[in-house]
Amino acid sequence: MDDNNNTSFDYDYLVIGGGSGGIASAKRAATLYNAKVAVIEKSRLGGTCVNVGCVPKKVMFNAATIADTLSHDAEHYGFLGGKESAKTFDWNKLKKSRDNYVKRLNTIYENGFQNAGVEYIRGDATFEDSNTLIVSSLAEGEEEKEEEEEVQRKEKG
Repeated sequence: MDDNNNTSFDYDYLVIGGGSGGIASAKRAATLYNAKVAVIEKSRLGGTCVNVGCVPKKVMFNAATIADTLSHDAEHYGFLGGKESAKTFDWNKLKKSRDNYVKRLNTIYENGFQNAGVEYIRGDATFEDSNTLIVSSLAEGEEEKEEEEEVQRKEKG
């Protein structure tokens, strides 16, 4: 604090968590209110829904719907193969395509931050006091390991 009782902070608005709510509020504060904004996220941008929930689930659901259509309905519309064409399913290709789609969304969010002037800080945030956060960086490779374990837990359960 200075002599005039004015407090100076590094940011006008600091968001912990880069899920859909954090992303939207950070971009809005930066673009509409010209605030100096940062988002702290320990994992990939987009939160649970984008990374291991809604979005990957919809990709998998759509693949299952296509397989079901091929198996049961395709021949009625003149497509040859029917149940045989559904047997050519490639799990690894679907998984890779799904994961690439999610990574593309992560990149879109990160680019959106850059365009809005939002600083993206990778790490784990904890409060030291009412005005101070400590951000711990994850060890090299630790972030990807944590994300892969989270995805595997979601796929099993």
